Amino acid sequence: MEVESEEEVRHVDEVIDPIYLPFPERQLRRHFLSDPDGHTLPFLKSAQRYHEFLKAHPKRAGIPVGQARHSCQIEKDERFWTATALMRLYHCESPRDNFARLLSMGFGSVPPLEGMASWDDCLAGEVHLFLEATLSSPSTYKNWLQQHLSQQQFIPYVVEAAAAGRALEGPTHVDALLLNETNGFAVMFEAKALSDISCQVTFDVRRNQIARNVDVMLEMNTGLELPLSRRDPYKTLFSLLTPEVFRTNPHSRLYGWLFHDYRDHPRSLARDLPHRQQEDWPGIARRLGWLTWEDCRAVLPEACPWLGAQG
Repeated sequence: MEVESEEEVRHVDEVIDPIYLPFPERQLRRHFLSDPDGHTLPFLKSAQRYHEFLKAHPKRAGIPVGQARHSCQIEKDERFWTATALMRLYHCESPRDNFARLLSMGFGSVPPLEGMASWDDCLAGEVHLFLEATLSSPSTYKNWLQQHLSQQQFIPYVVEAAAAGRALEGPTHVDALLLNETNGFAVMFEAKALSDISCQVTFDVRRNQIARNVDVMLEMNTGLELPLSRRDPYKTLFSLLTPEVFRTNPHSRLYGWLFHDYRDHPRSLARDLPHRQQEDWPGIARRLGWLTWEDCRAVLPEACPWLGAQG
C-alpha cells in the first residue's frame, strides 16, 4: 500500500474552503459512489482559483464581472452549495432530525408515501448521502424514443446519428441522493443557484430536466451497485433545491412554471412522460417538493454559510 507523504495528508485534511465547502477532501470523497478522484478534482481546482483570486485582489470592489466570473465561480456553483448544505445536515449530532425537519418544509408533516406514517419512519435505518449519483435512464423511455424519434428531433445530423444503434439517452446524474438502504426510501435533489433547468436532451427536444428526473425516480435500479439497487421507486421523492427568491417568484424560471404545472395538474406529467401508462399521476405529483437554501439554513444555521456572509 502506498504511504501518503506528510504534505499530502495535511492537504486532504484541510477544509476546501471555509465558506463554500468547509470539509476536507478526505470527507468529500466519501460521498461519491464511484471515481472519487474525478469528482473531487473540479472542486479542488475551482477552490484553488478562488483562493488565488482573493489573494491577488484583497479589495474586490469595482472589479469587472467579466474579470471575476471564472475565478469566483464557487460563489454561485450549485455543486458547492449542494455539498456544503447537505453535508452539514448529514454530519451533525442529529442528522435524521435535521432531514426530517427539512423534508417537512417541502412535503408536509406527513410523507406523501404509502406505508410511511412519519419522517422518522422514512429515515430509520442506514441512511447515505451521495453527491452526483448516477441513475439509469428507463429502458421503456429509450425504446419509446427510438420509435418516435422523428417526432422528438428534427435536426438532420442528430437524427442520422441515432442510426448507429446507440442508446438514445445516457444515465441521469442526480445532484444529490439521500438514500435509506434499509427501507428503500430516497430523495433526489435537483439543485440550482442561478441556472435554470435544461429543456431538452440530444435526441429529444421536448424532454425537460424535471420530467427526466421524475422518469428516473419511477424506475427500478436493481442492476446498479449497492446501495443504489436498494432504492424503492415507490418510496422516492424528488425535490428542487433553489434560492428562496425563485420559489417566491416561480415565473422567473422554467422550473417554476413546470413544478407548479406538474403539482397542480398531474396529467401534465403524463403529457411529458408519454411512454408511461397506468401511473398514479396525482400520487406522483404529491411526491414533488420545492426546498430552498434558506430552508436548509433555517434547520441548521451553519448549513449555508454563504447566505450569512451575504447578509
